[in-house]
Formats: sequence, C-alpha cells, structure tokens
Amino acid sequence: MVELLVASAISRSAPSFHNPGHLRMWYSSPLRSFDPHLVTAILLLIVLAGVGWFIYFQIKHNKAEERLEGNSDEKVFQELVVKQKVIMNKLLELEELYKAGELSDDSYERKETLYREHLVKVKMELQRFME
Repeated sequence: MVELLVASAISRSAPSFHNPGHLRMWYSSPLRSFDPHLVTAILLLIVLAGVGWFIYFQIKHNKAEERLEGNSDEKVFQELVVKQKVIMNKLLELEELYKAGELSDDSYERKETLYREHLVKVKMELQRFME
C-alpha cells in the first residue's frame, strides 16, 4: 500500500517553477548564453545600488540643510549684509539722479533721509551680531 502511494506521488508531475513562455523568450534572446539567474542577480544589484546611492545623497543633503537651518544667526547676518549693500547702492543711484537734475531738492532730501535712517537701523543690527 505504501509502495503504491510513493509510486503515485513520484509519477505525478509538479508544475514547473518557470513559465514556459518566459523560458522560450529567454532562449530566443541574445542573453541566452548567460545564466538567467546570474543576469537577474546583476540587474537587482544595479537597481539596489541605485536606490542606495539615491538614499545616501538624500541623507547627506538633509544633513547639510539641517546644519544651515541650525545656524540661523549666520543666515540673518548674511541677509543684513545684503540689505546694507542694497541700501548703499540705492543711495548712490539717488545721488546720480540728483546730479543729473532728475530729482527736486525736496524729493532728494526726503528719500536720502529715509535711506540713511534705514541704513542706520541695518548697521545697528549688524553690530549686535558682531558683539
């Protein structure tokens, strides 16, 4: 009885692991001389390396941003320096317009006073960072 059960189990064919259509496609492809499992492993390795590379640079980029955000004083200081330069350029432009006769005396004095007051405020904030 046991012999019959073993014989019937062995004679039963199990379904193949790979789809016959995939096997035909592989043997008709130019890669047929290579081991398909090796080619699959290499392709997976390339994809995993790409994903790892992407994750590595994302983490590196995020750490660099955290460092910049952590040092917000430096960012504020840089913005104040830029403001100072812009105001000084505006004063130069105003003076050139006045010399060219495109501004009246009242308009020139009023704008110059406003720019100088703003410049003083910016310089005072800059000095607070330097102390």
